[in-house]
Amino acid sequence: MTCTSAEQVLAGEGEEALTCAHAAEVEAWIELLAGRSLQHNGGSRLPALLQQRYASDPAGTRALLKGIRERGAQLESTTRMKGGWARSQAAWEAHNGTSLIVEGDPLWNLQRDALSVWAWNDDEQLALTEADVEGWITYSSLCRQVQGAGVLRISVADRVTAYRILIDRFEQGDRNDKLALVSIGPFWPQIRDRWQASPYERQQQWIGAAPLPPPMTSSSLGYLEAIVQGEVASHAATLHDVLGPFSLNQGPRVFETGE
Repeated sequence: MTCTSAEQVLAGEGEEALTCAHAAEVEAWIELLAGRSLQHNGGSRLPALLQQRYASDPAGTRALLKGIRERGAQLESTTRMKGGWARSQAAWEAHNGTSLIVEGDPLWNLQRDALSVWAWNDDEQLALTEADVEGWITYSSLCRQVQGAGVLRISVADRVTAYRILIDRFEQGDRNDKLALVSIGPFWPQIRDRWQASPYERQQQWIGAAPLPPPMTSSSLGYLEAIVQGEVASHAATLHDVLGPFSLNQGPRVFETGE
């Protein structure tokens, strides 16, 4: 099923009709948790899955939509590093099936694919998702560029090692390390745009304050490891303090708390 307009009815009628606007809310919620877009044509599959859910449980689907609006509004309004922490906790809940979309729900696999959780910590209730890992790889590339060594070039084979470096730091690091590692990925589009739009003086302020390693030009993987094994908490805090504030709301507000 393809949505051609927000008003298109998927199921039901009148005030209780399920529309493509509701499908867009579910999509926005999952993308907010994942820190990236839906995977494997998830956006095109979602309307039919939501329609299937509504057919078996209309009241439960309306309750799900209400919960998505309320939780989505809370997350969208959270800024700075606290936004990264709140989003990671919400991703941990989703991964464990204690959030709004639970295992057995027609939307469960779609959410799981989007999240792509690589590590988690039950004590801190944090999840490290693919968006977090990729965010640190891209951040490390920016750091390397400002030191004059060019972008990171990580082969397909080396990417496995790159992921393991970040996963190990998350699993073995202390609370502050874990919080830092989930505080860049979901904000990366804003970070990239802010960096490109910042005046030279502001860029230099960040470069001077960030705990950059000694310039390394021989190995992209070695540079990534130097960043990740370094002061990740300081990296994240400096980025938010100097180039921020950043918000989980990447554009016009999506979620409203009303019916």
